[in-house]
Amino acid sequence: MKKILIKTVIVCLLVLVLPFLLTLLFTHKESDASLKTMDFTIYYEVNDSKEKLSFDEYLIGVVAANMSAGYHIDALKAQAVIARTYALYNIALLTKDEPDKTTFATSELGLSYISLDKLKDFWGDENYSTYFTKLENAVIGTKDEVILYEEDLILPVFFDTGSGYTRNASEAWGISIPYLISVSSKQDVTSTNYLSIDEFEVEELITLLEKYYHDTSLSEDSFFQEVEVAVRDSAGYVTQINLGSLTVSGEEFAKVLGLASNHFYIEEYEDQVRIICNGSGHGIGLSQYGANAMAEDTTSYTDIIKYYYTGTTITNLTD
Repeated sequence: MKKILIKTVIVCLLVLVLPFLLTLLFTHKESDASLKTMDFTIYYEVNDSKEKLSFDEYLIGVVAANMSAGYHIDALKAQAVIARTYALYNIALLTKDEPDKTTFATSELGLSYISLDKLKDFWGDENYSTYFTKLENAVIGTKDEVILYEEDLILPVFFDTGSGYTRNASEAWGISIPYLISVSSKQDVTSTNYLSIDEFEVEELITLLEKYYHDTSLSEDSFFQEVEVAVRDSAGYVTQINLGSLTVSGEEFAKVLGLASNHFYIEEYEDQVRIICNGSGHGIGLSQYGANAMAEDTTSYTDIIKYYYTGTTITNLTD
């Protein structure tokens, strides 16, 4: 039951977040004066009250919620710069229609956040001091640093673990984004999240699919002929899959089944449907596991960022 619940949460997050990301890509706006002066307030809504946060406090909570605090400090620094860039990108977007807007909820800024007073419970008493110090150092050690492509803030998407290569945004989203192109991330194959296997009874899977896809009619006897991958992108992620006479996106199929990624293979195994996944997440942008592996191999956070976001530069807003 716990596994099913976790998968359901992941599916819901992906369904909600992806359209939001695509909206950002189509409505990008250069940073305005409020970004240069950091003249804004961030708050966290909890129990019908608003908790005001400094920008650094917000970033610590974002890094804590999105990357393992046990990772190398340079991986955490890379995540801190990503979080800062992501927040400012979204603030610029939100002020497009409301130029005078200076107050923002954590829920408006696009990334998961965990309140600082919850971190002891999140990490445990034995890790709290060490982990908080690491994240504080990651945020303060990169203070005011953001990622640019040709003088504009980028949308620095990231994911947990890749399949060996990251993906081209042009293939995944149908939008050509010069800094989101495929690069090798071979270290990912050593991650415990690199390989996941899900097994379904054929009848169970048909029932699940027909619940979401009312226009399809699948047969147990010919399931493996009717359900087959139609198109993969250059990194091996499924972009289209046939469900009988219906063709759906590989990403949507993965969400419906709660798969770790849409880099998957379907096979028959002992009269069941076995789905083998490589990687965890959408595969676009920075691989967090890959970033940590690079950091462990003495690569600096700046070089990690520039590697995964092709052609970008890192600048300090105070310069």
